[in-house]
Amino acid sequence: MFTTDNTTTSKTVKISAPFRLPATQRKVMANGQLLNIAAPSGRQQGDYLYSATITLLREDTAVYTTAPCWASADA
Repeated sequence: MFTTDNTTTSKTVKISAPFRLPATQRKVMANGQLLNIAAPSGRQQGDYLYSATITLLREDTAVYTTAPCWASADA
């Protein structure tokens, strides 16, 4: 539950893949809840780039994506 002593943290999640990803493979989640879907942000060296900005209540919250194992994702 959010209280006045909590601070929110904003993070950008980036996904890079050699092939186009459908929206189902670009979901960004934390605590079992969908936070955002990464949007296409261009191409670099042949890879498709996607990014999503999320807001977390706790900085140490684990962030997950539904990107395939061959794609690169970082938060």
